[in-house]
Amino acid sequence: MNGMKGKVRITHDLYGVADRLREIDDRYEVWYDRIAGRYEIYAGGALQIAVPFAELDARTVRLVRETRVERAERLLGQIEAANRLAEERAFCALRERAEAAAGRF
Repeated sequence: MNGMKGKVRITHDLYGVADRLREIDDRYEVWYDRIAGRYEIYAGGALQIAVPFAELDARTVRLVRETRVERAERLLGQIEAANRLAEERAFCALRERAEAAAGRF
């Protein structure tokens, strides 16, 4: 793979994460970026995700499954719901502060 300077391909690891990821999608490749000090998941030569964990384990497999394109609609729905809840909470807090301030006059 071109452009992989400073990276080491991981084909076998302690918990079999590389193999488990290839079971999800046979295009997945695990690389370790020695410069950035992180694991990265590639598919077809394109970076799919930079692993936010220091080691490869079940969290990595879960993260890859949760962030696959096929799950994008569900994931976007979850993000939108979380954003709505955050907005509602912020509005309620603002309203409470305004009411408290109005009560002081």
